Amino acid sequence: MKMDNSSIKDNIRKVRKARKLTQEELADRLDISLTAYRDLEKGNTNIVNNNVIRLAELLDTTAEELVLGYRPVQAPGKLLEDVRTEYGGKIDTMERRIADLEKLVRSLEETIATKNEIIALLKKSTPAEN
Repeated sequence: MKMDNSSIKDNIRKVRKARKLTQEELADRLDISLTAYRDLEKGNTNIVNNNVIRLAELLDTTAEELVLGYRPVQAPGKLLEDVRTEYGGKIDTMERRIADLEKLVRSLEETIATKNEIIALLKKSTPAEN
């Protein structure tokens, strides 16, 4: 994967700060000098693929997030699972409410049909006024 150092330097800094790590802490974890790390974060040095992967591991993220600036959706099904996990209870509650409302509609339709039948019978049994 070919990377543009100028675009990922900002992503590395952003993720590092989000993880509340200092440049020195990350340099130690990468086993490089602080100066070398600062050059890396400034975009003054080329980042080799394995360094991006190692940085991603240390920052508990993906190489894609460092390179692109966001985590790409891995699979649409996974996204749906995340939504169901987060909103599952609300979805279940809404599905039950919808089922209850559908029953109510059916009951009201039956009531209307019964009233219409009664009205029709009353019209037949009542002599027409002339």
